[in-house]
Amino acid sequence: MQALVFIAYMILGLFQLAAVMAGLEDWIGLHWLIAAPLAFFIAYMPLVGTIVGMFGAVTAWHWSWLQAGGLFFGPFVVIVVIAMGAGVLEKFSNRS
Repeated sequence: MQALVFIAYMILGLFQLAAVMAGLEDWIGLHWLIAAPLAFFIAYMPLVGTIVGMFGAVTAWHWSWLQAGGLFFGPFVVIVVIAMGAGVLEKFSNRS
């Protein structure tokens, strides 16, 4: 299970990195050889990487803002739902 989560996390990271790279290519007009290393640097800046990546997904890939938000904030939403569900289940299991 842990290996599956790691693989999914790596795939998600590659998609987010590709979105940042597409944003740099589309927004600034950089060649991919220049955009790729710059995207590695920008992608790990929490706010800047998210904004550039969402912009890249919307403009270069023609995604909706909701889809782009799902790419960057979807894992956080899933983790929150799992944590809340675990809390509810724990509360109900303690009642007996």
